[in-house]
Amino acid sequence: MYPLLQKAPCENTFRAIANALLASKACDITGLVAIACAWHGCYAPKALVDLFRGEQQKNVDFAFLQALKTTRVDPQQGVMLIYNIVCQYIIHIQKCIGAHLPASLTIDRAIGLFHVHNHKDECFFRYAPTFIPGSGIVAGEILESLWSSLNSISPTVRTATLPHRVEMLDDHATDSNRKKMLGMATTLCAKYREALELSTQLGKHYTELTATFGQQAVEKWEDEVSAAESLRLADVKVMDMYATQASASAAASAAGPAAASASSLVQSAVEEWIDFAIIFEQMQ
Repeated sequence: MYPLLQKAPCENTFRAIANALLASKACDITGLVAIACAWHGCYAPKALVDLFRGEQQKNVDFAFLQALKTTRVDPQQGVMLIYNIVCQYIIHIQKCIGAHLPASLTIDRAIGLFHVHNHKDECFFRYAPTFIPGSGIVAGEILESLWSSLNSISPTVRTATLPHRVEMLDDHATDSNRKKMLGMATTLCAKYREALELSTQLGKHYTELTATFGQQAVEKWEDEVSAAESLRLADVKVMDMYATQASASAAASAAGPAAASASSLVQSAVEEWIDFAIIFEQMQ
């Protein structure tokens, strides 16, 4: 049984579900939900699903199960679900579809870097792909670019018969996958060259920061991060450790010039710069 009108635990300001319910009751279908590869941008076969009354969990569940089936995900490999309201969706997933999931499948969860800033601050550290080991450099917003291409046929699809609508969406999704497949070699080579360049730059920054703070402090922080990451799937709250310094700096700034001056006596210039960068990113 699916819970009705479940409230998002983080009280995010994302209004997709509420806005979808404003659609005319005369419409047969009020929207779409899809599963696509966050790295390659390819639609998962049979995972483009209609919505009938808002963004209900059962529709997303069906798309997720179809994606696992058609993409042949190895349970030992695990899967990461990047969804703009995953902090709400993941709560009842085992209760709703646990019996249909592959045995021993580990489901990691994340929120795309665009939508995560519409949630409360804790969600950034708990669900942003930036802090999830193994996610790579991924924004988690690939569907936004895919929707933009489907928007070009939206006026025609809205007035088509239901069978014709299905055929049009299937043709465009298949065409999108085919174009990505043909351009995959060029895209991956370009991304590989970019990754090498960024790796070299970040390696220099890492060396400079290590020299500033000292190897002992860096090793201590690495141990703390590794410990938190090992417990993240069991208790996502352990990732709040990243918010400690940012919150302290923000409180000092809010307290006035005197408090900010006192804080600067304790922190080095590098520490202040890191705190400022974290706060600035949260405000975007």
